[in-house]
Amino acid sequence: MEKVSIVKALDIDQAVKTSIDLIGGLDSLSNKLVLIKPNICNAKNPQGMVTTDFRLIKAVIDIVIENENDVLIVESDNISDTAENRIEKSGLQDCLDAWGINFFNLSHDDYEEYEVAGTALRLPKTVLDAEYFINLPKIKTCAHTLVTLGIKNLYGVLQRKQKAKLHKHLDQILPFLAETIRNDLILVDGINCMEGNGPVVGNPLCLNLVSAGRNIVSVDSVCSHLMGYDPSEIPHIALSSQRGVGPIDINNINVLGENLTEMQRFFEPPYSLKATIKSLKSIRDIYLD
Repeated sequence: MEKVSIVKALDIDQAVKTSIDLIGGLDSLSNKLVLIKPNICNAKNPQGMVTTDFRLIKAVIDIVIENENDVLIVESDNISDTAENRIEKSGLQDCLDAWGINFFNLSHDDYEEYEVAGTALRLPKTVLDAEYFINLPKIKTCAHTLVTLGIKNLYGVLQRKQKAKLHKHLDQILPFLAETIRNDLILVDGINCMEGNGPVVGNPLCLNLVSAGRNIVSVDSVCSHLMGYDPSEIPHIALSSQRGVGPIDINNINVLGENLTEMQRFFEPPYSLKATIKSLKSIRDIYLD
């Protein structure tokens, strides 16, 4: 059975270490170039609910470096800005400089082109050829996919600034990415999460946890349950499972650490009246301040 851990983030460094240890650790990872893909979809991060927590990024980097590996943080351009500008304006670049870690904009990489749902997709060769790939998504709701977790975070590697034009094909594109891009470790930021009109202008909901696993469908399934949703009713997760990427049935996943039911909260879905009214502050914080 695939293992997925849930650990309370009372101490983030320790929670990250424990969550990884519960699924078997990283003992076999050494002397590799490790790609780390956080969710930095916007430069602004009101109430810590939009982008992957920098403390979690640092904790993962420390563990990877301890095992004598090199690290490269990756993102690509999107409609909000270039990847370099988002990394700089968010403050992450200053952190990476202090930590001695390099950043690479995947939009500048060589690529391989694939046709999915009648649309040409450019996947960066750095990702396709990765020796080890760590996916650091954040627990959020999403207007287009209900949840944005590990599979949806892969959308950020595509070489396409106007990614919104692909939204009508997400149920085909996301399962393709899930089966095409290797995911050696998925470490989910469930500290300050987002409900409502995500993935940018939703509302904060604190779970104060981290979750880890090696199979992206299993991790997304567990995290969907944490959010109060059935993953079998979320098309991109269900279709990824149907394509053999991983198990979706919670009875076929070994959940370790905290009790899943006890940690569960209901996340307000996108575009409900309640979510829309509450999102007015987030809209101001993101677009007006």
